[in-house]
Amino acid sequence: MAQPKRVNSLIRGLEILESFTPAESHLSLQELSVKTELPKTTVHRFLKTLLSMNYVKLDSRTKSYSLAPRVMALGFSVLSGMDLRQTARPYMEALSKETDQNVNLAVLDRAEILYIERITVRKIININLYVGSRVNCYLTAMGRSLIAFLSRESYEQLLAELHKDKEAVKSIGRNGEKLNAILDEVRSRGYASNDGEWVQGLRAIGVPIFNGRSEVEASLTMTFISQLVGFDEMIEKYVPPLMTTAGRISAALGFDGALRQRR
Repeated sequence: MAQPKRVNSLIRGLEILESFTPAESHLSLQELSVKTELPKTTVHRFLKTLLSMNYVKLDSRTKSYSLAPRVMALGFSVLSGMDLRQTARPYMEALSKETDQNVNLAVLDRAEILYIERITVRKIININLYVGSRVNCYLTAMGRSLIAFLSRESYEQLLAELHKDKEAVKSIGRNGEKLNAILDEVRSRGYASNDGEWVQGLRAIGVPIFNGRSEVEASLTMTFISQLVGFDEMIEKYVPPLMTTAGRISAALGFDGALRQRR
């Protein structure tokens, strides 16, 4: 009977860690209690453990908590061991050199897109993206190019998660009809795009990467400042090399080029 108790404790500790985001990097005990829906006494008990293990820090002046560097070390240990990241990087470097543009690689993590690799040659103003950054999956070219090729079961699970977010529902439709129409077009073209829907002044293109099981594994993208690269130029000049590079990465992962029908 002791095992379930240990599992529940682990889940609660992880929920506290996941409460911190780039937009909410410092949280009080009360705020953490609200976000996790746990009593303050419970949250405080877990925070004491996390503090002792150096996973969180406490600002004695503001009485707010934040993630400590040890959490980042865990994340980078995972990223450094990912075959996908190691396989894709040389192809990404070649594409960046060929186009003189930033190239990004990301995977789906629950209902968010997680950056796992970046090759940067240009600084995108007004936005700070780095390995470990998370963005939404329904407004970004990176997200759309990936979720368009999920299995039906995985996509239905994703929609159920997105429908918990009122802001997401405004964009995807009450039954996902708006997003479905966009993703149908992505599947038809083989790539996704956005033009200021996510961040005003930015446009982007994204293509899927597939693994040896013919499952979508990741998304490869390029992002541009709207004032420097027009929409038509982005599509005509950069989609072909982006798709070629994604195809090479997919082949290196064992993809035979044959997409299975969505189940």
